[in-house]
Amino acid sequence: MNEQEQKQFLEFAKMYTAFKAANGEDGVKNVLMPELTKTLTGTNTAPLLFGNTGLFTTQGLESDIITAYVRPKGLMGEIPSFDSVLEQPVFGTITGVQDDNATAVNNPCDDAPSGYLKGCNITAQFGRLQFDTQEMEFDKIFLQLNSGVNTELRLRGRLLGMNEDMGNLNEEDVLNIVIGAEMVKVGMLMQRGTSTQMGLVQQVWQGAIGNNSAGGGYKNFPGLDVQITTGHVDFSTGTTCPAIDSDVKDFNYQLVSAVNANNVPLITWYLSTLEFYLKHNATRMGLDPVEWVVGMRPELWDELTQYWPIAYNTNRGAEVLANATNVRLNLDASVMVEQRDRMRETMMIAINGRMYRVITDDGINEATNINNANVGLGQYASSIYMVPLSISGGFPTTYFEHIDYRRGATLAGVSRLMGKEDFWTDRGMYSWAIENQKWCFKLSAKTERRIVLRTPQLAGRIDNVLYEPLQHLRSSFDGSPYLANGGVSTRAATSFNSVWA
Repeated sequence: MNEQEQKQFLEFAKMYTAFKAANGEDGVKNVLMPELTKTLTGTNTAPLLFGNTGLFTTQGLESDIITAYVRPKGLMGEIPSFDSVLEQPVFGTITGVQDDNATAVNNPCDDAPSGYLKGCNITAQFGRLQFDTQEMEFDKIFLQLNSGVNTELRLRGRLLGMNEDMGNLNEEDVLNIVIGAEMVKVGMLMQRGTSTQMGLVQQVWQGAIGNNSAGGGYKNFPGLDVQITTGHVDFSTGTTCPAIDSDVKDFNYQLVSAVNANNVPLITWYLSTLEFYLKHNATRMGLDPVEWVVGMRPELWDELTQYWPIAYNTNRGAEVLANATNVRLNLDASVMVEQRDRMRETMMIAINGRMYRVITDDGINEATNINNANVGLGQYASSIYMVPLSISGGFPTTYFEHIDYRRGATLAGVSRLMGKEDFWTDRGMYSWAIENQKWCFKLSAKTERRIVLRTPQLAGRIDNVLYEPLQHLRSSFDGSPYLANGGVSTRAATSFNSVWA
């Protein structure tokens, strides 16, 4: 092994050591070559980095590699995740008191009317998501084509996010170590998904059990679209529970700039009413203070901020003007622009005199003229949400739960599996399995999660809000017409001349 090969191998070993340091002795087992084997193709299919056909073998390549990959962003990166081993958790709610329909007392010592305390239990369900690396041949992944290949590469930009790092991986491993590149790629797929299955970012909103595969290898957890809704029922009896229904309004495919017959801005009216209704619930239920966030697609947010300062500051002013004489309404245009810019910079919106943080989310479903007849060419429609993150005392009400794969390692016991178990990362959030055939191996990662909404009665949404931006943003998701991709994963094999060739 020459000096360069030794360097590559030491970098690989350093990454393995980092895994072990981050996850503990029981967290990393047989990352390269466990004794448990399965049949693979025996062919390296992973894109090499510096060897022949490698992505970065171009002579004269500059060290700074700039990413043009658009990462998905949204609520997923803003809420906590807690471990759980409960397959069917039961979350209880008191819905009220029902009287016994007894008549009012006649005499002072007669039996008086009484009542019954009522409640409703709801549940949540895990999903399952799995992705594989490409097959790697151990003695190929650290090869270098020749001494002219630049192996001192630096990543400019980000590939991962959403509070997940796939086992404390350094994103620059994508440029330096094949196995690191493969694991980072799996992390990217977990977040954004593929053309055949939704990743975590979209499942947060759009997850539905109707998308599950027949064998259970791919399962959606129920997303917020089917939890922020009406028609909630008791977990065990199926009895309807309107007390915990969300507030759902239909904007009926009107533009975000629409006004009614009296020139009242409809989006201000709807969103203010939604906030007032949910705030009333929280106050009367004794759950205040509630931390709400307002969620919507980034394209809708950009359009909303164009109109919100004027719509919010005039409110029903146009209606007053229409029904009064000698009344004038004055607005300073520069102040309106300043408020618009402040909304965009701070990602905050004022509703009924209270300020709320706005989270733009790429995973929210969007209707187009292709999939919805109510949407015209160049227009889009989606929803605006109010999501309660916590209630009084900081008690979390919207959060992730994940199966903690560390529990399996603890319960099974190292001695029983004789060191053949696989490994976990990210506090047990991901489980990694390895398959190998002699020197060829690949990794598989899975995660099983669910999003929990404990207080649907404090959540609401406005559906079918239409917007017409000048330009749609780029997308992270396969199948989207706004996904920009391209490039190559391997280079052409180099040719050479030799007496023996």
